[in-house]
Amino acid sequence: MKIGIDVSMLVYQGSGVATYTYNLVKNLLKYDKHNEYILFYSSFRKPKDFHTLDDLKKLGVKVKILKLPSRSLRIFWNKYHILPVEWFIGKVDVFFSSDYLRPPLLKDTRGITTIHDLTWKILPEYHTQDVIDAHTRKMQKTIKYKDKIIADSQNTKADILKYYPQINKNNIKVIYPGIDDNFRKINDQNKIKSVLKKYNLKYPSNYLLYIGAIEPRKNLITAIKIFSELIQDKKYSDFKFLIVGRAGWKNESVYNLVNDLKLKNRVIFVGYVKDNDLVYFYNASRIFIYLSLYEGFGLPPLEAAKCKVLSLIYSNSSIKETFPSNYPFTKKGKELITLKQLLEEPNIDFNFINKFTWRNYIKEFIKLF
Repeated sequence: MKIGIDVSMLVYQGSGVATYTYNLVKNLLKYDKHNEYILFYSSFRKPKDFHTLDDLKKLGVKVKILKLPSRSLRIFWNKYHILPVEWFIGKVDVFFSSDYLRPPLLKDTRGITTIHDLTWKILPEYHTQDVIDAHTRKMQKTIKYKDKIIADSQNTKADILKYYPQINKNNIKVIYPGIDDNFRKINDQNKIKSVLKKYNLKYPSNYLLYIGAIEPRKNLITAIKIFSELIQDKKYSDFKFLIVGRAGWKNESVYNLVNDLKLKNRVIFVGYVKDNDLVYFYNASRIFIYLSLYEGFGLPPLEAAKCKVLSLIYSNSSIKETFPSNYPFTKKGKELITLKQLLEEPNIDFNFINKFTWRNYIKEFIKLF
């Protein structure tokens, strides 16, 4: 069969959806030798360092590029639902839509999409209106054409059925994404030191770490306040907090808080870090901080776990599902106490992480074809 896949989300390098899209396609090409894949990519401007799309091209897959901004496609596809994607890529048997856009398809072409979460529905105050509108229209098309839906967790499936009870539950399949094998425990201290040096960071040092978008849902306000309290203790007075990731939206309060608490030299906004370097940041950290208020899957703390690094996390949304019940979760108001307990390095069995593999994901994904 011919399978079309929208990889336009790759443009958002460093985001969860970009990481998912890249690993999905890379592993489909690795493990599936029976189907033919055609990638569709659209963006008005190509990022300077766009290794993810270049890596996929090197694997020999066909890539159809359309130089149109995503805003235009949202109007054509989500709003007016015109211009079948197959006019640009050729007829396919199945088309996999991104979490943002559901294009028109030609007759007899089946649709599949992944819904990572419904944060735009559950926590609309943490999103911009254009993001909410795009997801709303995409869901309307997904429901209308009875596309197969992949949910990242049972929690996301439950949310979908709660907010869209008209969807047949049998049309939703839960498949846990894999954790890339690049994430692992690294014992080469010199290598960690050399990678962090590229980002003007010293190693070894006592680092707390956050990786992800800088946006309200990630609750960085609480994380920074907890860090500020932690370093008042002489035992932890030399700690620094690394925040890795691109600025998202509605994040002015995060930067303002750092200034107000006079933490400019202690809370370091590293910015975008190349995918291959992230593993060294995890390994350089004492504790990973991820006090997110809601996650459809919660990839970063699972990546940390694969590097044998503990995370300060709440037992909420999908995180209570992907982490074992005996994990040392924290609660609101208890974050500082839990953080200090985690810094004492309790004995944790990280074997639970082994079930999140891309081989398993691809096996279940292909069944949907």
